[in-house]
Amino acid sequence: MKQSKITFLTSIGAGLEYYDLVIYSLLVNFISQQFFPSSSYVASLFATFGVLAFGNIIRPLGSIIFGIYGDRFGRRNVFANTLLWMAFATFAMGVIPSFATIGLVATILFSMCRLLQSTVFGAELPGALTLLSEHIDSKRHGLHFGFMISAVGLGVSLGTFVTWILTTVLTESQMLSWGFRVPFLLGGGLALVGFYIRKHIPETPKFLATKKANIKLNPAVIKDHVSQVFVVIGILLFPACLITFKLIFPVYLHDFYHYSFSDIYLAMTFGYMWCSVMIPVFGWISDYIGRKVLLIIASLMMIIFSFPVFSLLYGGKQLALFGFILFGQTIIALMAASYFVLLPQAFQTVVRYTGVAFSYNIAYTIAALTPLGVNYIYGVLKDPSYLVWAFIILAALTIISTLAFKEKYD
Repeated sequence: MKQSKITFLTSIGAGLEYYDLVIYSLLVNFISQQFFPSSSYVASLFATFGVLAFGNIIRPLGSIIFGIYGDRFGRRNVFANTLLWMAFATFAMGVIPSFATIGLVATILFSMCRLLQSTVFGAELPGALTLLSEHIDSKRHGLHFGFMISAVGLGVSLGTFVTWILTTVLTESQMLSWGFRVPFLLGGGLALVGFYIRKHIPETPKFLATKKANIKLNPAVIKDHVSQVFVVIGILLFPACLITFKLIFPVYLHDFYHYSFSDIYLAMTFGYMWCSVMIPVFGWISDYIGRKVLLIIASLMMIIFSFPVFSLLYGGKQLALFGFILFGQTIIALMAASYFVLLPQAFQTVVRYTGVAFSYNIAYTIAALTPLGVNYIYGVLKDPSYLVWAFIILAALTIISTLAFKEKYD
């Protein structure tokens, strides 16, 4: 099968699965009222974000289970079956009755489905990265990875676009009553389509070569990669926290700066589309100037321009909102075009799926605290500048970790 077709099939599935994952975050304002009711709005949000955080905490468990299976028995089957589980969980979240109907059972069932989503998702993007890295010529990784990550951005864009349409057409009471369920039902159907597509992707030549040579994982190989895990986590913390922060934009921008949900979803849709267009461009550039250089440039931009860009939001104008979101998405595009290519290069074939999945999900487990931190700033500190300083420190950590990164690509 041609490399371009493998990239295309991998990208479609990745985009659809990301859609399923992010709609929880985009609809958190409605979910909190339907499944986590409380007399305190902040407390209700905290509980909802808590489930989001716990879901990310158990993602490393999924990464270990599916990663080991993928390293022992092949990448393709794991990569395809994750979407089947995602379809079930997402569709179920769209049909579970609310707390007002069946009480605490609703909260438990909805939370369990979210946790299933998170567990399965622990193997999703790492599986795509592993599969592509072993199918595609290393000299063209930036361009091909760029298209795959671009599809992820389009999946998120679809989520924000659907949410924008619903919040524009429906009243807030209609959204709260039934409208918030529509994106989940749509996501369940799309995930089934993604499962069918992934079944046609062939196993990777590098995995087949290790299987034929009977190369097995051993303690020495694991020990040799421990330092790489810490370096990779250091690289990922900044983009992981920034991406997680972007997913809770609707609540953050509405509560802190009083923008309407409709304007926020529209701006986010354009932001994600912009990001999706630019990632392949930056990926192509990284094939020539190197991934490390691009990653350091993105981190320096965040350090230099964070305070001026965040200050735009105080104007309360829609143009300022668009500018703020486009800046953030440009930073994400620069980083996504570089660090995703570096991840598989940190580990040898025999341990690649597990190493990539574990490192990636540990970083996002830590990043899962971002919504809780933002909620704390909103409810107690009342000062968004603390958040800006946190991102500046994380960007500096990414620069240090990038300089310490060493390739173990085979």
